[in-house]
Amino acid sequence: MLTSDTKRRIDACRDVLVGKLPQPSNQVELITIALIYKFMDDLDDESVNLGGKRSFFIGPLTDYRWRALMPQTVSADERMNRFARGIELLGGADMEVNGKRVAPGAHLPVLFRDIFRNAFLKFRDGRILTMFLTEVNGFAYSHSEELGNAFEYLLQVSGAQGENGQFRTPRHIIDFMVACLDPQPDDKILDPACGTGGFLVSAYRHILGHHTSPGSTIPGDRLTHAQRQKVYGNLTGYDVDDQMVKLSKVNLFLHDFPDPAIHIYDTLTNDARWNEKADLILANPPFMTPKGGVTPHTKFRIAAKKAEVLFTDYIAEHLTSDGRGGVIVPNGIVATTQNAYIKLRRFLVEDSLVAVVSLPAGVFKPYSGVKTSILLLNKKLARQTKEILFLKINADGFDLGDKRNPIEANDLPEAERVAKAWFNGKLNDDFDSPLVWRLVEKTELLSNRSVNISADPTNSNVATSSFPVVRLDEITEVVMGQSPPGDTYNEKGEGTPLINGPVEFGPYPFSKTIVRQHTTAPTKLCEEGDLILCVRGATAGRMNIAGFRACIGRGVAAIRAKERKQQAWVNQMIRAKRDEILALGTGSTFPNVSRELIASLEIPLPPLEEQQRIVAEIDGYQQVLDGARQILASYIPRVVVSSDWTTIEVGEVAEFKNGVNYSKESAGKGIKVLGVRHFQSHVVAPLDDLDEITPDGILSEGHVLEDGDLIFVRSNGSKELVGRCLLVQPNGIRVTHSAFTIRMRLDRNRCEPKFYAFLLRLSEFRAQMMGGGANINNLSQDILKAIEIPLPPLEEQRRIVAELDAEAAQMEAVRSLLPHFEAKIQRVLGRVWGNGQLE
Repeated sequence: MLTSDTKRRIDACRDVLVGKLPQPSNQVELITIALIYKFMDDLDDESVNLGGKRSFFIGPLTDYRWRALMPQTVSADERMNRFARGIELLGGADMEVNGKRVAPGAHLPVLFRDIFRNAFLKFRDGRILTMFLTEVNGFAYSHSEELGNAFEYLLQVSGAQGENGQFRTPRHIIDFMVACLDPQPDDKILDPACGTGGFLVSAYRHILGHHTSPGSTIPGDRLTHAQRQKVYGNLTGYDVDDQMVKLSKVNLFLHDFPDPAIHIYDTLTNDARWNEKADLILANPPFMTPKGGVTPHTKFRIAAKKAEVLFTDYIAEHLTSDGRGGVIVPNGIVATTQNAYIKLRRFLVEDSLVAVVSLPAGVFKPYSGVKTSILLLNKKLARQTKEILFLKINADGFDLGDKRNPIEANDLPEAERVAKAWFNGKLNDDFDSPLVWRLVEKTELLSNRSVNISADPTNSNVATSSFPVVRLDEITEVVMGQSPPGDTYNEKGEGTPLINGPVEFGPYPFSKTIVRQHTTAPTKLCEEGDLILCVRGATAGRMNIAGFRACIGRGVAAIRAKERKQQAWVNQMIRAKRDEILALGTGSTFPNVSRELIASLEIPLPPLEEQQRIVAEIDGYQQVLDGARQILASYIPRVVVSSDWTTIEVGEVAEFKNGVNYSKESAGKGIKVLGVRHFQSHVVAPLDDLDEITPDGILSEGHVLEDGDLIFVRSNGSKELVGRCLLVQPNGIRVTHSAFTIRMRLDRNRCEPKFYAFLLRLSEFRAQMMGGGANINNLSQDILKAIEIPLPPLEEQRRIVAELDAEAAQMEAVRSLLPHFEAKIQRVLGRVWGNGQLE
């Protein structure tokens, strides 16, 4: 398990390096090299302590071992030069010894030589390097699994290779795919775009977990030595990036692989390994195709230049006769109508596809909002069944914002249950599940020219509507925007109102646009009542209703029903098709939507009276949702201060103490520490994920927090955080607070702490902390003592707290309406598209 100390040290390493190595990938590379460098020396020391010999730093390398770098007698510049030279020698560089050129690292296992190959120190600053190496020196490992925990966190913070359309696959998505496909010890397993090796590690852990005796502390103890060696040899990865190959090798080595089979290999342009097949292939290949397209070798069965098409085809072609596969694809793969995509889908349906799992659009945030699906392949099952499973996941345990905060809603466990039931022949009409799923005949899919395999319930190829289906351009006009010259913009009201995008939008999808600027040279025009759809970049898919006739810029399109009475129906259907529109858009990071794409959308068209009835039902549910969101957005806990209350200075009813200073040497067990990073929007301090330290010699009287203490941020680089307040309710946990905070302990005979936790968050009291409104970087005890606060009777304080707690419970009840009414809208849409599972 990743400890808070390990996490803190990795963060500290990155903080030290960021001034010299601003790119996260360079930080990751140097931290990785330094960790492995130290780990090799740790292994040598452990061997000596057990009566053995050194195996890494021997001969001329002895002078470069980690412990030779760290003594205080070594100057910063000498340390820098020795470390830089040590990296080069470990990577295979030669040096002169007794008049001869030798390579002192030639005896090292290939794995380690590969890790250090071509590595070099990318900056020259002995002071910064010393600070960095000192942080790394604090890592102490008795087993590679502990280093593995640090390394996995390092991979998490390393971010994405967004310029290549290559994004780190979230662990929970990897584990879901692996669980569905159930790797076995005899399976030959391949990831042809392995990145840092996440799929291979997850497959290995899955095999160990399913071959461990109950109660055993040895993972995979039921595997024989021969079976374990076979597993090591069966897992293979390819990647075109040398750094990714190194990281993947390290990752597998830290999971006990003696010689990971990770190769630098371009799956698409090099056919040297074309004849190598696998029993199980798992991959999240790059979405991005370079400008001009890929120039593949000639063995692919599909003539294409798109990387996503070629990778998916490669995976399907390289399964053994009974092989299984799982691949994450952008939704263009499942629905784009270009010939190569259609041909690929036809091959998949006919040969190996058994399930399509639609993922939420925010899975890869903050790096990309691209909509993705998982294709599950099983050649044996595909020969035995005439149907394909379509399954939609709405929640994966995290919200869909850029921070991807954990939430309770998580469809993955249930989705795994549905998929396994399908694979085991137990999925039928009597199978009960809250998820949206449907079995579709292959013949039905193949009868459609585009062979659309989207798992979205509004897709007309998956669900058959009882109403006539029409192309959108049969009943609407689509006007793509065109920006007028920039020098014609004005905010004086001269000319025609201008709509460029969300800056002119109201708060909800069907709110009316607002006027912010005009142009005196209008180009393309929308009419009042048109649906305005964002079609470019990060805001693509957002929509509003035109509140007036206006010029529209190139980032939006206007969609106008030819019969105005059908506009409300068109609006609802386009909103329902939003994910499909984004999936079909071009671009790897953010989609761009063309007129042709919008015009070719197919939607059901009931009689006008039925349209109006359905729209009215959806509008009713939507009004509840909009109202709930508006309540949540506008609610702020408020304390109305009465003029009848006595006013005092805080110092009359409180005593204070600054937090405790501690260093990395203090890490241990004994007491948890509340720090600045825990001050978010909470009123009550969160006590999970706290650092823990050994209190000996650090804590003094009053440092242990008590129930009802208030903690304030005393100092921080972010002025917004200074003065923020939290109420502490330890509930038996020993907690202290960091030196960047101040503890306030109120007189409980006169003050209810939670009342003041609410009160001191109000703007008028924050202004007193900030010296009458001016920003400050530091808050002192004296400033807090001088704040003037009301002192109502204690019973009145408690009454107000009870009222605010009741309001908080009401807000939670309002929040619970959101998934409930969103599900109601989905059920209505399910009826429209004829998807019985949505009933």
